[in-house]
Amino acid sequence: MTICNFQVGDLVRHLKSKDIGVVRKVDKDYHGARQAFKVYRDVPRGKAIRPEMVDGFGPTVDGIRDRLLVLWTTDYTGRMRYQHDRLGYFDSKDVENVKEM
Repeated sequence: MTICNFQVGDLVRHLKSKDIGVVRKVDKDYHGARQAFKVYRDVPRGKAIRPEMVDGFGPTVDGIRDRLLVLWTTDYTGRMRYQHDRLGYFDSKDVENVKEM
């Protein structure tokens, strides 16, 4: 999955609920990291991973992502009972840009 560049005013769709909304604010590089400590050898099931077991660095699955303030215009699931429920922050991996579909 590629995380696209979002801008204020973009039309987005939530990946799970399929609701449609408009981006009101973009916080660049808010979530995630580019690298993480990795343990490449096999660790037995049920055993804790200790700091001295780290083998090296490696890339993260999702990388760095944006945080989006979205105003939802649809409510397909019926979970938005009040007006303030329609505005919320979301990770950019949870929504897709409608113009790039």
